[in-house]
Amino acid sequence: MTPARRLIAFHFAIGFGNLLLVHDTAVTLVTASPLDWAVIAVAGLAIAGFGYLSERQRFPESAYSAWNALPQKELTLLVLLCIVLLGAGGLSLLYDSGIWWLDDVVVGACVGLIGYRIVYGLVFPVPEAALGRI
Repeated sequence: MTPARRLIAFHFAIGFGNLLLVHDTAVTLVTASPLDWAVIAVAGLAIAGFGYLSERQRFPESAYSAWNALPQKELTLLVLLCIVLLGAGGLSLLYDSGIWWLDDVVVGACVGLIGYRIVYGLVFPVPEAALGRI
């Protein structure tokens, strides 16, 4: 499998896998309020924008040097993701109403990641800088 196809498959697996986790929310999007749609749109655009800037090396050089200095990048990302998810889950357990926008953010981020990878993976070629990361 080529690096481009592997990156596309990896991002699709992340996007669709996380959408399955919030399947109940994704199914009830038909009855979502305009505020829910706004949160989904902002999260999707933020993920797509981050991917666009990241793959074109548009962040300050200090961000890339700090990233390259990490000894185990995958483990660091996994730990950070677990901290965020545990914190959000803990907050939702503390309050009866939960964090109503958390599922919207997850849905928006997944849709943004899938949409970005469709555009810059299937329609247009994957940028060269992204191929070195997989």
